[in-house]
Amino acid sequence: MDPLPRRLLFIASIGNKSPYHKTRHSAGHLLLDAVIPLLQKHLPNTGLYHETWHSTTWMNESGPKLVRRLEDFAKERHSRLERIAALSAQKNPEQDGDFAQLSKGLPTTLIILHDELENQRGTLRVKAGGPEKASLRGHRGLISICETLRGKKLYPPRFNANTGNAGRDAGPGVLGDLSILRVGIGIGRPTSREKNAVSDYVLKNATEAEIESYRAMAGSVVDVIRDELYRPAGKV
Repeated sequence: MDPLPRRLLFIASIGNKSPYHKTRHSAGHLLLDAVIPLLQKHLPNTGLYHETWHSTTWMNESGPKLVRRLEDFAKERHSRLERIAALSAQKNPEQDGDFAQLSKGLPTTLIILHDELENQRGTLRVKAGGPEKASLRGHRGLISICETLRGKKLYPPRFNANTGNAGRDAGPGVLGDLSILRVGIGIGRPTSREKNAVSDYVLKNATEAEIESYRAMAGSVVDVIRDELYRPAGKV
């Protein structure tokens, strides 16, 4: 019997909406496109515990809509798991006791797939936490998300004096124990230092070779997702 997942994952890509979905600035979207079929192949029967979502806003405005969807996801999945656990316990309390225990109050991780201007094309940079852990490097999409979470007091989790940790009861609602994983896909940067060089570069469509380099990293992202899915609460 496969082990039960230890947390809920909201896997979101950020970038720009149409007609800029295939630009370098939307490399996170292109990466998620390649990850989704691999999740279905390599993490079967875990769909209850994770959701994939493409941001539908402009990069700089990623936060509000993404956080609303994150909250809805966490509430809906907690509710479903509680119902399933209750039904399972009624049918076979001894066999499903572990499921009932694990499904109660599972922590949530927000996994953000985004472009990474400072890294070599097609490489991955995985960072745990928000700006309190590692610089956002001026990435406006990440800044928007972290500012929205902080404004709603959802992140960073507050220290729990009773447990000595940042726990579920240290913050509001089902996201009081929220973790963040930032998965940056390298897009390189232009050699020119002209005023508009960077904006022109990121808003141009990625070449087929570039898109292929993003796709080549999809398997590594699935490994990151698998490790996070089974990471116990309180373990970094």
